[in-house]
Amino acid sequence: MATQHRSRRARASQVRRGYEAEAVAALSDRDETPAPLALVVDDEPLIRQLVSTVLRRRGWTVIEAADGSVALSVVGAGPVDLLVTDYEMPFVSGVRLAEQLRELHNELPVLMVSSRPEAARKMRSLKGPRTAFVRKPFPLEELVAGIGSIVD
Repeated sequence: MATQHRSRRARASQVRRGYEAEAVAALSDRDETPAPLALVVDDEPLIRQLVSTVLRRRGWTVIEAADGSVALSVVGAGPVDLLVTDYEMPFVSGVRLAEQLRELHNELPVLMVSSRPEAARKMRSLKGPRTAFVRKPFPLEELVAGIGSIVD
C-alpha cells in the first residue's frame, strides 16, 4: 500500500513539473509573441482541452492545469491575461483560485464554468467587473461569448 501511495505521489509530482515547464516556456515566449496568455484550469481533461483549443484558435497562448494548486504554482512564474476555471476542483476551488490570482492582478478577467446550478450564485462573491459564468455542458458559442464579455 505504501508503495502504491508513493507511486501516485511521484506521478502527481511529474505531472506538476510538466505543467510548470509548460508555463515557464509560455511565459518566456511572451516577450517574442504578442498573443495574450490564458490559464485554463479544470480537472476534467476533455473540458480543459476543449477550452484550450477554442482559445488557441482565437490567437491565445494557453497554459493548462488540472487543479487549482497546480495553477497557483505555475502562475508564480508570471501574470496571465485570462483565467478560465472550473468552479469545483480538488485541493483549491475555482473561486479560491480566482480570489488568489486577483490579489496579484485585480483586473484579471475570470470565466467560471460549472455544471452545478448554485455555482453561478456562489461565484458572485468574486469582486470585479470582469467575471462571467458558463454552465456545463456549454455550446462553443456560449463559451466564446462568455470570454468575449470579459476581455477587451
